[in-house]
Amino acid sequence: MMLIISTCKDALSEIEFVNPIVALVGECVVKRFDKVKPEDIATADHIIITGTTLQDFDYLKKKWDWLKTFKKPVLGICAGMQVLAMANGQKLVNAELIGVHQVTVTDINPFCEGSFNAYFLHTKSVEGLDVLAIVGKLPAMVKVRGKEQYGCIFHPEVLNPDILRRFVGKI
Repeated sequence: MMLIISTCKDALSEIEFVNPIVALVGECVVKRFDKVKPEDIATADHIIITGTTLQDFDYLKKKWDWLKTFKKPVLGICAGMQVLAMANGQKLVNAELIGVHQVTVTDINPFCEGSFNAYFLHTKSVEGLDVLAIVGKLPAMVKVRGKEQYGCIFHPEVLNPDILRRFVGKI
């Protein structure tokens, strides 16, 4: 089962940050970050943790400790990438980036290669994870060392749907 975890505080935000992902990946279960139960995580074979609006930081108050031991693939998008960093003991840094910017792949990356444009909408970035792609000098895509946990600080559902399709095995 594909589990999509919404980091959105307000259901209205899910129209922009969750629904496009659901449309791309197909059959899945969607749970808000504060409604996820251990059995949801246990039955998931892939997890996508979505992004949210610029000033919505409620997801940062939640404990995400289960990510430390979760062995199946995870893709964190924007806020989801921030969650991956925090769960693995890394810091968030203030770094605002809004709009379309060029991403350059810098390391072996199972989802994309070369350079491409992506849509960014964030005020925080991450440190301490393996960098797979950059935007300027900031990490654009990361991997948690030793795990199948990946993050995109950009929103692939906007301009780069093949990244999501590759993650769920539809390409």
